Amino acid sequence: MPNWTFLALHFFHTMALVVWVGGIVAIGGIVAPVAFRELSDRSSAGRVIGLSLQRFDALVAICIVLLVATSTLMALWYGRWSPWYAIQYACIALMSISATVSMTIVAPRMRSLRSNPTERQTPDGAAEFNRLHQFSTLSMQFNLACGTVAILFS
Repeated sequence: MPNWTFLALHFFHTMALVVWVGGIVAIGGIVAPVAFRELSDRSSAGRVIGLSLQRFDALVAICIVLLVATSTLMALWYGRWSPWYAIQYACIALMSISATVSMTIVAPRMRSLRSNPTERQTPDGAAEFNRLHQFSTLSMQFNLACGTVAILFS
Protein backbone atom coordinates (compact mmCIF):
# COMPACT_ATOMS: atom_id res chain seq x y z
CA MET A 1 0.00 0.00 0.00
CA PRO A 2 1.42 3.40 -0.94
CA ASN A 3 2.44 5.86 1.72
CA TRP A 4 -0.08 8.60 0.90
CA THR A 5 1.45 11.13 3.27
CA PHE A 6 4.85 10.85 1.62
CA LEU A 7 3.31 10.93 -1.86
CA ALA A 8 1.37 14.10 -1.00
CA LEU A 9 4.46 15.78 0.48
CA HIS A 10 6.58 14.79 -2.51
CA PHE A 11 3.88 15.96 -4.94
CA PHE A 12 3.60 19.44 -3.38
CA HIS A 13 7.38 19.66 -3.05
CA THR A 14 7.93 18.84 -6.72
CA MET A 15 5.04 21.04 -7.88
CA ALA A 16 6.45 24.03 -5.99
CA LEU A 17 9.83 23.55 -7.68
CA VAL A 18 8.30 23.06 -11.13
CA VAL A 19 5.98 26.07 -10.82
CA TRP A 20 8.88 28.27 -9.67
CA VAL A 21 11.30 27.12 -12.38
CA GLY A 22 8.57 27.09 -15.03
CA GLY A 23 7.56 30.63 -14.12
CA ILE A 24 11.12 31.84 -14.51
CA VAL A 25 11.32 30.22 -17.95
CA ALA A 26 7.92 31.61 -18.99
CA ILE A 27 8.60 35.19 -17.89
CA GLY A 28 12.27 35.37 -18.84
CA GLY A 29 12.08 33.31 -22.00
CA ILE A 30 8.66 34.21 -23.39
CA VAL A 31 6.93 37.21 -21.80
CA ALA A 32 9.92 39.59 -21.54
CA PRO A 33 11.24 39.12 -25.09
CA VAL A 34 7.75 39.42 -26.59
CA ALA A 35 6.90 42.50 -24.51
CA PHE A 36 10.08 44.31 -25.50
CA ARG A 37 9.65 43.35 -29.16
CA GLU A 38 5.93 44.06 -29.56
CA LEU A 39 5.12 47.00 -27.29
CA SER A 40 5.63 50.50 -28.61
CA ASP A 41 8.22 51.65 -26.07
CA ARG A 42 10.57 50.23 -23.45
CA SER A 43 8.66 51.93 -20.66
CA SER A 44 5.45 50.04 -21.49
CA ALA A 45 7.33 46.77 -21.81
CA GLY A 46 9.08 47.40 -18.50
CA ARG A 47 5.74 48.10 -16.85
CA VAL A 48 4.26 44.83 -18.19
CA ILE A 49 7.27 42.83 -17.04
CA GLY A 50 7.30 44.59 -13.68
CA LEU A 51 3.64 43.76 -13.08
CA SER A 52 4.19 40.17 -14.22
CA LEU A 53 7.13 39.80 -11.84
CA GLN A 54 5.14 41.33 -8.99
CA ARG A 55 2.46 38.66 -9.41
CA PHE A 56 5.09 35.99 -9.86
CA ASP A 57 6.76 37.08 -6.60
CA ALA A 58 3.52 36.28 -4.74
CA LEU A 59 3.54 32.82 -6.31
CA VAL A 60 7.22 32.37 -5.43
CA ALA A 61 6.46 33.24 -1.80
CA ILE A 62 3.91 30.41 -1.73
CA CYS A 63 6.47 28.07 -3.34
CA ILE A 64 9.04 28.99 -0.67
CA VAL A 65 6.59 28.19 2.14
CA LEU A 66 5.67 24.87 0.50
CA LEU A 67 9.30 23.93 -0.12
CA VAL A 68 10.44 24.74 3.41
CA ALA A 69 7.49 22.85 4.91
CA THR A 70 7.73 19.79 2.67
CA SER A 71 11.54 19.59 2.87
CA THR A 72 11.42 19.78 6.65
CA LEU A 73 8.66 17.18 6.98
CA MET A 74 10.22 14.76 4.50
CA ALA A 75 13.60 15.06 6.23
CA LEU A 76 12.19 14.60 9.73
CA TRP A 77 9.52 11.97 9.02
CA TYR A 78 11.21 9.98 6.28
CA GLY A 79 14.90 10.47 6.98
CA ARG A 80 15.77 12.14 3.70
CA TRP A 81 19.28 13.07 4.86
CA SER A 82 21.59 11.68 2.18
CA PRO A 83 24.18 13.91 0.47
CA TRP A 84 21.91 13.99 -2.61
CA TYR A 85 19.06 15.45 -0.61
CA ALA A 86 21.49 17.84 1.07
CA ILE A 87 22.32 19.23 -2.38
CA GLN A 88 18.62 19.68 -3.07
CA TYR A 89 17.98 21.35 0.29
CA ALA A 90 20.98 23.66 -0.19
CA CYS A 91 19.68 24.70 -3.61
CA ILE A 92 16.22 25.38 -2.16
CA ALA A 93 17.73 27.42 0.68
CA LEU A 94 19.86 29.47 -1.72
CA MET A 95 16.89 30.03 -4.05
CA SER A 96 14.75 31.13 -1.12
CA ILE A 97 17.34 33.61 0.12
CA SER A 98 17.93 35.03 -3.35
CA ALA A 99 14.21 35.37 -4.08
CA THR A 100 13.46 36.90 -0.69
CA VAL A 101 16.14 39.57 -1.17
CA SER A 102 14.83 40.27 -4.64
CA MET A 103 11.18 40.44 -3.50
CA THR A 104 11.70 42.52 -0.36
CA ILE A 105 14.56 44.86 -1.30
CA VAL A 106 15.26 44.95 -5.03
CA ALA A 107 11.75 44.83 -6.55
CA PRO A 108 10.20 47.49 -4.29
CA ARG A 109 13.07 49.88 -5.02
CA MET A 110 12.78 49.23 -8.77
CA ARG A 111 9.03 49.93 -8.59
CA SER A 112 9.75 53.15 -6.71
CA LEU A 113 12.23 54.28 -9.34
CA ARG A 114 9.90 53.26 -12.17
CA SER A 115 6.98 55.20 -10.67
CA ASN A 116 9.11 58.34 -10.16
CA PRO A 117 10.39 59.27 -13.63
CA THR A 118 12.13 62.39 -12.34
CA GLU A 119 14.37 60.38 -10.02
CA ARG A 120 14.95 57.64 -12.58
CA GLN A 121 16.08 60.14 -15.22
CA THR A 122 18.91 61.44 -13.07
CA PRO A 123 22.29 59.79 -13.68
CA ASP A 124 22.29 58.32 -10.16
CA GLY A 125 18.71 57.07 -10.48
CA ALA A 126 19.37 55.48 -13.86
CA ALA A 127 22.56 53.84 -12.59
CA GLU A 128 20.77 52.51 -9.50
CA PHE A 129 17.92 51.12 -11.61
CA ASN A 130 20.41 49.41 -13.93
CA ARG A 131 22.25 47.85 -10.96
CA LEU A 132 18.99 46.63 -9.45
CA HIS A 133 17.83 45.27 -12.80
CA GLN A 134 21.12 43.43 -13.22
CA PHE A 135 20.82 41.94 -9.71
CA SER A 136 17.22 40.90 -10.42
CA THR A 137 18.23 39.24 -13.69
CA LEU A 138 21.17 37.42 -12.08
CA SER A 139 18.93 36.33 -9.20
CA MET A 140 16.44 34.78 -11.63
CA GLN A 141 19.22 33.03 -13.55
CA PHE A 142 20.70 31.75 -10.29
CA ASN A 143 17.28 30.52 -9.15
CA LEU A 144 16.74 28.82 -12.50
CA ALA A 145 20.05 26.96 -12.16
CA CYS A 146 19.47 26.02 -8.51
CA GLY A 147 15.87 25.04 -9.23
CA THR A 148 16.93 22.78 -12.07
CA VAL A 149 19.44 21.04 -9.80
CA ALA A 150 16.82 20.74 -7.03
CA ILE A 151 14.37 19.13 -9.47
CA LEU A 152 17.08 16.74 -10.63
CA PHE A 153 17.70 15.61 -7.03
CA SER A 154 14.06 15.43 -6.01
